[in-house]
Amino acid sequence: MRRNWLLAAAALAMSVSTSGCAVVLLGSAFPAGSSSPTGSSSPQNRYGFEMSESDRYLADTAAFVRSLDPCGFLTEDDLAALGTVVQLRPDGELSTCSASLKPATSSATDSVSIDLNGYQPTSDDSDYEQITIGDEQVYLDNSSQGSCRIGFPLRDEFDGTTPGPMDGFLAESGRGFATIDVYRADADACSAAKSVTETALGLLEDPPLRADSKYNLPLASKDLCAVLEHLPATWTVDRWNPPSDPYRCHFTASSATFEDNVAMLDVTLDYVDGDMRSNDRKTVEQGDYTVETRGSDSACFADIVLGNPVLGMPEKDDTAALFARTVPTLTVLTDQCESAVALAVAAADVLTG
Repeated sequence: MRRNWLLAAAALAMSVSTSGCAVVLLGSAFPAGSSSPTGSSSPQNRYGFEMSESDRYLADTAAFVRSLDPCGFLTEDDLAALGTVVQLRPDGELSTCSASLKPATSSATDSVSIDLNGYQPTSDDSDYEQITIGDEQVYLDNSSQGSCRIGFPLRDEFDGTTPGPMDGFLAESGRGFATIDVYRADADACSAAKSVTETALGLLEDPPLRADSKYNLPLASKDLCAVLEHLPATWTVDRWNPPSDPYRCHFTASSATFEDNVAMLDVTLDYVDGDMRSNDRKTVEQGDYTVETRGSDSACFADIVLGNPVLGMPEKDDTAALFARTVPTLTVLTDQCESAVALAVAAADVLTG
């Protein structure tokens, strides 16, 4: 439900930003491999779009996050100090990892999680306090009883130039930020969060990589926006927003049958057990894929399950691991189901190829 809401909300935001007088184009389309409008070939081009410094910063941030293994930041030493680990797994979003623990002095279940695509607090966010851990300024939120959240940067701040205020805002807000959340029923959550954050900051010098992860998620390192080079031949991409989000891609496209169709792609981990899908889905067989569609007259979602289930704690065959099975799922949102299915199949080929 949260994923669908985010997709729908972003679709609305994108439709607003590309209509009316405040149009912001983060890239200007021209054929890939051709010269830029100034007459010189630009090394900043990607997917047929010329990219500014701030565009490149956003795209590089997303690529950097995709290269990291979230579970590698939750180390055995840090977790053992908090209790016995009963579960450790990617959790919902591909940028996350969550550990469930049984503390020695309590019957409760505590938790530690990290999201490498986390929320960056603003200066006027009253819930956060700026503190220093190591040499880094981080943001601490202990407004909820038993819980503590710390946000910290994964990359240096953008120090290039931006064409305008909106581009500057996007570059600033798109800075790679991680959040660590700790819940402890009967102990100090913030002391634990500070310790885990200190370890994570130290690991950034030589970070744990997705390629070395014990969780077999090869598509987690793939760029969804690579589908822009593999669209149906009759499609033309009108606008593309270089994303700082590592597992989403947004653009507008046109063809002989539609115009300015907002397209949004998203990859997450959905639970195999405890299916909460709606009953109004329709199944379409196309190519090598089973595509499930759901939608209305003005919007259509197309979902494809990609790859095998991912087990929690893959080195253990226990009940907790079994019921933590999730599957990588691609979701595409467009204005109509025909284009959603076509785009989903093209993206699935890119992610699995």
